[in-house]
Amino acid sequence: MVAESGAGDTGGMDAAEGMGGSAPGDGYSASTGFLAPFDVSPAAEQLYADLLRSVDGPARGSGWERAVAELTRVGLVRQEEGRVVPVPVRLAVERWVIEQEARIGQARLAASHFASLQGPSSGGFLEVIRGLEQVREAAHQVETGAVKEVLCFDREPYFSQSKGAISTAQEAVADRGVKYRVVYQQSVLEDPAIMAAVRFSISLGEEARTFPDVPIRMIIADDQQALLVLPYSTAPGDDEPADADAVLVHPSTLLDALIRLFDSVWGLAVPISSLDDSAGTDEHQQLLQLLATGLTDASIARELGVSERTVQRRINRLHQLLGANTRFLLGVQAVKRGWI
Repeated sequence: MVAESGAGDTGGMDAAEGMGGSAPGDGYSASTGFLAPFDVSPAAEQLYADLLRSVDGPARGSGWERAVAELTRVGLVRQEEGRVVPVPVRLAVERWVIEQEARIGQARLAASHFASLQGPSSGGFLEVIRGLEQVREAAHQVETGAVKEVLCFDREPYFSQSKGAISTAQEAVADRGVKYRVVYQQSVLEDPAIMAAVRFSISLGEEARTFPDVPIRMIIADDQQALLVLPYSTAPGDDEPADADAVLVHPSTLLDALIRLFDSVWGLAVPISSLDDSAGTDEHQQLLQLLATGLTDASIARELGVSERTVQRRINRLHQLLGANTRFLLGVQAVKRGWI
């Protein structure tokens, strides 16, 4: 799925921080970052690793007290008779997960409460999100919150600074087993950068189709949320949008209608075959698959790595072979023969 990508900062302390810039002789080394979800410094993580490896415990270097305090706060160590004893990590993780689930529940209650105070911009099942950066963040959250499936209408505008980038969340979400079904505006596939992103998304397991007139940019996560992206221009007469707002739709009859709209367009859309998937088919089938997506001869030539003239010659050969004098009839005859 093609989407705008926002630059993000990564937090955390340097490995030398938190332990007073410990030298190798102090027994500390660079952190692996495995305990980043616990929000502890790399030095505290290294101390935890040393405690697990050492029977008598590591030597107390500079920054010891601070690191022990961090580990104690998150339940990774406890004090016993003046000794610092590591808690088995599985027990600590289970406790941390329970605490995070409680916080998530509280955050959702808070969101519902404050959304009810927003007046006309929010209702029981609608939230208005203003500004492109906030829209990007909302899209990321909708995707990452999916459990089973993400449905998407993908069309222009892409906002030029990130054209051709796939959604920043898709690879990780798909890796969890979440399925993606995306309908692309037919015209956007003429752009080589967009088509390259689509091929990459397909390689991640995405089911991709194309339709001549995708009505709106939209992301649906399961049957729980839909995000409708609404681009706009800051000056009358501008061809390209400069910003975007969005509407976040929660479970409701409107969300049900949006899911039905997606399913209707999906049923009419044409599958986009991965080039890798079509590599083993014969020349005619591969060409027909690309023709079915509505690509121009120039775009098909780029996909096949041949000249536009070669594509036109092959299409003329198909017209003769199938006895069809239009591309529409060409498709009809190809389907009848089971070629596509």
